[in-house]
Amino acid sequence: MRRVEVATGAVTTIAGSGEDGDADGVGDTAEFNNPSGLAISPDGDALFVADNGNRKIRRVEVATGEVTTVAGSGTEGSADGMGDAAEFDGPDEVALSPDGSTLLVNCNGGLRQVCVAAPPPPPSFAPIVVPPSTLAADFAKTRGDASLPEGKVAFLVGDDEERIDDVSKCVICARSPVFRTMFGIGMKERDAAEVTVSHTDLASFTALVDYLLSDKFDLGEEGGRAQRALDLRELAQMYQVPRLELLCAQALQEVVAPATAVPLLEAAHTTGDGRLLAQCRRYVADHAAEVRASGGVEQLRDFGVAELKGTVAARDAELEKVRAEVAERA
Repeated sequence: MRRVEVATGAVTTIAGSGEDGDADGVGDTAEFNNPSGLAISPDGDALFVADNGNRKIRRVEVATGEVTTVAGSGTEGSADGMGDAAEFDGPDEVALSPDGSTLLVNCNGGLRQVCVAAPPPPPSFAPIVVPPSTLAADFAKTRGDASLPEGKVAFLVGDDEERIDDVSKCVICARSPVFRTMFGIGMKERDAAEVTVSHTDLASFTALVDYLLSDKFDLGEEGGRAQRALDLRELAQMYQVPRLELLCAQALQEVVAPATAVPLLEAAHTTGDGRLLAQCRRYVADHAAEVRASGGVEQLRDFGVAELKGTVAARDAELEKVRAEVAERA
C-alpha cells in the first residue's frame, strides 16, 4: 500500500513487503497478493483492501501500517460466515457505506456484504398516522355549491387513451382541489365530455378515481403492490389528496421485501423519501442473502455500490443506468 502526497509528489509505503504473500503484520512485515480495490473509512484512519490473490478482505491502519484480516479463509468459495469462516471468489472492488459500518465487495459479478463496524441507530421517524375519512364531509359540501360543475366526464388515460367512463365531476371536484380548478368556471374542461390524462396508466388513475368516489383503497394483486403504491402516491401528491398519500406511504412500509427492497430504495432516493430510504437501507443490510436470492442482484450492484461510495456524480450516473435498464425491460 503506497501513499502519495498530492502537493509534493512524495511517495511512502504504508504497508506491504513487496513480495506476494498472506501475512498480517505492521508495515513491511505484512504481505499482500494482488490487492485490487480499496475503500477508506469515513474518518480516514483505515483502508479496506480487496486482496484478490489471497481471497480476503484486509484492513490497514493508516497511522501505523498495521494490517489485519477482516474476513476470508483464503479458500475460493462463496460461504457466508464470520471472519475466516467466510469465503470469497476473486474480490476485486470494495465500497464502504457512508456510516463506515458496511463494506460491499464485488466477487466475480456477485455482491457480498461485510460488516466492519456496528451501524449507527437508524433515523427516528414519527409513525405515519392516517386521519379519519373526509368522504361524508366532502359530499356534504356539494349541496348548494353552485360553483361545482354538473354532469359526468370520461377520462382518456395514457398513451392508448384507455377510458374511465361516467365519473361525477361534482364529486371529484369536492375531493380534490386540483380537479376543482380543472373543472372550474371558465375552464374548457368544465363542459367537456372527455378529458385526456397522459401522465399515468389506467390502473393507477382508476385507483385514484375510485378513492375519490368511495374512499376505496386498492393496490391490486400482491406482486404489483409496491409499484402501484408508488404510482398512486405520486398521483395523490399531484392532485392534492393528502389522506391517500399517507395511505400509500403506510402501504410502502408494509411491502418492503427481498424482491422490492432495491427498487423501493431507488424510488425513495429519487423522490427524497428519507423514511422509506432509511427503512430500505436497513432491510438490505439485514437481509442481504434474501435480497441477492430474489433476483435483484444487478439492481443492487448498479445502484447500491455507487450510492454507498457517497459521491453524488457516481450515484446519479448509476441511477441513470438503472432507469435505462428498466426502460429496456419495459
